[in-house]
Amino acid sequence: MRATVLLMLVAAVAGDIYLQGPRGSNNRLNEANRARNNGNRMFDSQNNERGGYNQGNLFYYTGSTVQIEWTNQHSCGNVNNHCELVVQYMCGDLVRDGTTTNTIPEDRYKCDRADCNTDMEFGMHESYDYFKECNYRYRNMGLYTADQNMKESARSTRQNNNRDRRGYECPEERDYYPYWHPTPWRDIVVFTNDVKRCDMYQEESQNVKNKGYCQYPDNFAIYKEAQGIHIMTMNNKADCEAHQVEHAGELVTPTWVEIGSHQIDAPECLPSPWSRDNHHGNNLDGFMNSYNWTVPASIVHDNCVLRLRYNITSGELNDGGFDSKINASMNAESNGEPTGIDIATQYGLDIDNDRGYYFEQDPVVNVFDTSDTDVELDLEINLNTNQHGRTFEDRTHVFAVKERPADVPATATIRNLNVRGKRGNIVQTYPGVEYDYQPNRMEMDSGDFIHIQWTGANSNPQNNAGQGRAGTDRHNMVLLREITWPKEGAFQDPAMGCFACNYPEFITPTTNFLGLAQSELMSLAYMDNMQYYGDMDELDDAGTHYSMIKQITKRGIYRYLCTRNNNFTNRSQKGEIRVM
Repeated sequence: MRATVLLMLVAAVAGDIYLQGPRGSNNRLNEANRARNNGNRMFDSQNNERGGYNQGNLFYYTGSTVQIEWTNQHSCGNVNNHCELVVQYMCGDLVRDGTTTNTIPEDRYKCDRADCNTDMEFGMHESYDYFKECNYRYRNMGLYTADQNMKESARSTRQNNNRDRRGYECPEERDYYPYWHPTPWRDIVVFTNDVKRCDMYQEESQNVKNKGYCQYPDNFAIYKEAQGIHIMTMNNKADCEAHQVEHAGELVTPTWVEIGSHQIDAPECLPSPWSRDNHHGNNLDGFMNSYNWTVPASIVHDNCVLRLRYNITSGELNDGGFDSKINASMNAESNGEPTGIDIATQYGLDIDNDRGYYFEQDPVVNVFDTSDTDVELDLEINLNTNQHGRTFEDRTHVFAVKERPADVPATATIRNLNVRGKRGNIVQTYPGVEYDYQPNRMEMDSGDFIHIQWTGANSNPQNNAGQGRAGTDRHNMVLLREITWPKEGAFQDPAMGCFACNYPEFITPTTNFLGLAQSELMSLAYMDNMQYYGDMDELDDAGTHYSMIKQITKRGIYRYLCTRNNNFTNRSQKGEIRVM
């Protein structure tokens, strides 16, 4: 079988990543505890078990702008490491969150009617057939795998050498980008520490590039599996067309099938945004790193999901791991042996040296030159070869994309205003966040439409801090009261609403909040179209989901709060909209 050498992303050291908005699941469903139940449910996140938000589903209108926000534990966009981020989406009739935290079975006979694709109990993104094709396919033998004991299949990667399964994700596709086989994921944007890679990323994306696979006779794998025969399928065109297999008593040659591109624009490619090490928080501007995604006008679907992957590598690997010499020829001869990555000459030493400067598992190095003495001064370096590189990931819960309302022109700008976070104090929610509006500061032009929408869960931990009924997420949106002292310094903006204040404005028929009618302001405050006027002073009898779309023409700066969750000295839930 041919050893194909392709470009790869590599990573190093531990560094979780979390989608903060839209809500990242981190493999959660609706667990009423701080830790998720099953880190293998849908995908391999590599993240802390306490990350993620419980299920809460949203929808977006075609062509609208969605702000995607995230936090990553280790640095990006600075000199401390090499970092790449990839944002993608997929839609499918059978894509779903499911109703159980159990992992969808690999054995189809454990699914309803022996069809795991349609067993709605289990969450599923990639399909059963996609996973099985990955399971039988030879891995790319040209890749650098360090000293890991690898298996044959594309389920085995340096980061996942034991072929562990998470949902129906293909580990090789997950760990490497751009991938060389067909994938259901559509690329949105790639962030890179080296923009010279942008042409490659855009040209190799399946958005624009044809991808192929080796197609065997119908039911070939199922028949062989039933006979207890282990099969492996080819991973490139030449080997595919040279392969012959026995099927139904005859020798059959499989066919290399090219399925075409996704026929959409190449992904945007941008410099990696700055973040610091050992920190889940804001960037230098005081806000989370984010990207504004314009939902494609061609998508109208009830079942879509976003995916964010985070790849980091240390400076020991040339060109961030993209050096073409970093391939299978650099692999160690056996587990526990040094790899062929040249560390020594970077420090002025011979490749073969007695100072321990080898790229291997937890090397012990002699930092000081003590060759003229009997003293040995050794230090152990923390280095895990299966984490050089390493990929982290988060995905959203399922969301829908809908046609615009009939009264919203196709050319009009729609901006989404959502809520991020979950119930609890800063410690209880970490590495998630407390409640906030998203985006916290929105700028829009007069005449644009705003789609105000939030969701939440009723299954947060019962002892998490917060107002209203325990365990529940609830929100509203009320204009802050006017500033009553001299408007000096930070308060000179002619704004409706005082950020330092915590009381809502006394609303009359003439109150200006985005130019909305009083009935619309009541809807934002009480969600009167989403509940039946029960216990509403803390919104307990409101629903978790709310949606309103309006065209905004009244210029001004508007500042507002959530009366339920804003709790001075505990948490702030306030936001600002600037209509230009």
